[in-house]
Amino acid sequence: MRKRLLPFIASVILLGGCWDTRNIDHIVYVHSIGVDYKNGQVIAYVQLVGFTALAKVEAGGGKEKAAVSIGKAAGETFNIATDKIYPSIQQRVSWGHVKSLVFTKQALQKGIVADVIDVLNRYNEIRHTAWVYATDEPLSELFEATPLLNASSYYSLLSNPEEIFQQSSFIRPIRLNRLIADMDEKAATARLPYLTIDRRRWIENKKPKPMLAVSGVCFLHDYTLQGCVRRSDLEGLRWLEHDIRRTPIYVKQKGKTIASLVVRNPKTKWSVKAKDGEPAFAVQVEAQGNIIELRKPLSRTQLVQLAEQTVKQEIRRLYELGKARRIDTLNVSEQLYRQRPDIWTQHQSNGLIPLGDNTLSVSVKLAIGASGKEKLNYRAGD
Repeated sequence: MRKRLLPFIASVILLGGCWDTRNIDHIVYVHSIGVDYKNGQVIAYVQLVGFTALAKVEAGGGKEKAAVSIGKAAGETFNIATDKIYPSIQQRVSWGHVKSLVFTKQALQKGIVADVIDVLNRYNEIRHTAWVYATDEPLSELFEATPLLNASSYYSLLSNPEEIFQQSSFIRPIRLNRLIADMDEKAATARLPYLTIDRRRWIENKKPKPMLAVSGVCFLHDYTLQGCVRRSDLEGLRWLEHDIRRTPIYVKQKGKTIASLVVRNPKTKWSVKAKDGEPAFAVQVEAQGNIIELRKPLSRTQLVQLAEQTVKQEIRRLYELGKARRIDTLNVSEQLYRQRPDIWTQHQSNGLIPLGDNTLSVSVKLAIGASGKEKLNYRAGD
């Protein structure tokens, strides 16, 4: 009798650990969280992603039309708003796969941002590697903008910005842990990518296809929004960012583009000194570029000079824009804090230093490494 019961008892013990498991389609997974603020209420949005269809595609099955489910609730605080989502969701919720966090400009206020981060810090399922964005678009429409070709939202810009950034580096995406570190630093100004919905460039099945796009940067200092700048005014930012892999330069003469170059892995070096008792900064950019387009005969020397001048102008324009709007767009206050904290202490106000007319000098050293299958100088006589 005992011999007959032993296999049964062993199987019960071994299977006991599986009784509490749930199938993947019995749980709803929050993919993105949105935060808005209106009429004294924090409005929380959640975008849900289904892994069942995603698993079928990765296993070689047919691609189903991507479904998007969006939840919305309002409350006095962020936590109260998210708690109101549970009664009507009808399935167990997992927060362990949150890939992105989106704040509207109205929600980028010190108290709200700090409150949201406090909740996320305390909740054990949320990971601090989520990507963070700002937007002025309605969050429900932003979360409904799925990728092309019926791809899942799991592969959207919200959760996979790095691949695009490596191919065309401009505005660097930022993770939640990096954003918190920047906002906690007295002298630093955090750069938050700004999302919009592009409704003009794409058509799918003969219908306009709204697509997400990074269209600028919102600058935050001490958890407070300083201002947002559109993409076209941020060209100088890429020369000062980390991990820039590949970025284009459009060389112009008399307002017309005469050449296009692709620059890879530019290096930037800052130096700080005191000039007449005031802080002065020098930034040196070194890069190597390849010619993609040449519309006018130019020698290598002429092209290098024009490209270097273009980079200088882009950095200077961004600095002047920041000075006019009182935003430390280049993070010169942090450079001073890192290299000369004694001077920073004398001039800082709430962690930032005033930007002067002669505060920044820029030098650029650019080399042209390749010109494609066609030689560079044969038409220019160099």
